[in-house]
Amino acid sequence: MTKKLYPCILYFEEKIENEIRSLQNNLSKLTNAKYALSTWRPHITAGKTLYLEGKEFSEISKELKKFAKTQSQFDIELKDFKFWSSSRNHKRTDREPYGINIEVISNPSLISFVNSLNKILKKFNYFCEVFPYKPHITLANRDLNKEGFKKAKEFLRNKNFSRTTNISSFSFAIYNEEKKKFIELKNFNLQD
Repeated sequence: MTKKLYPCILYFEEKIENEIRSLQNNLSKLTNAKYALSTWRPHITAGKTLYLEGKEFSEISKELKKFAKTQSQFDIELKDFKFWSSSRNHKRTDREPYGINIEVISNPSLISFVNSLNKILKKFNYFCEVFPYKPHITLANRDLNKEGFKKAKEFLRNKNFSRTTNISSFSFAIYNEEKKKFIELKNFNLQD
């Protein structure tokens, strides 16, 4: 059986998700960048990503269910836009090197959650760490070209984004080849 990636993700309150989706739609119309809009709901990736076979997920799922019962809901702050260009991605021919994120302000509750989750995942040795943890929400990437990047910067130049939202659960997702998008595989509720 082939191993697949199972990213751990955090969703937020529906009202804020809808605001972010609206921003993604506006940026897509302006720049023609569709990847972030079409492959996934707005989310925050929570640290490490599982890399395993499907049957292995059911074993880990039991441990994650226990873990969720020990974790409380918490608030996070979303603030401002970050524009980036990556020389690492520029070497790849399958994606553009530009991106736009909403910054997630790290706080002790978020860092504690991510560190505790990563300890659980590390027990199983089924994880990969793509880069140091920098929480964010992607508005556009991979197919955002240089011209679209400039248009997006101009569009967002005088706009501010500052919200606080509650994190009440975490989920694992998997990429669905047929639908060409990520879908939620399993959700774990945090304690009130």
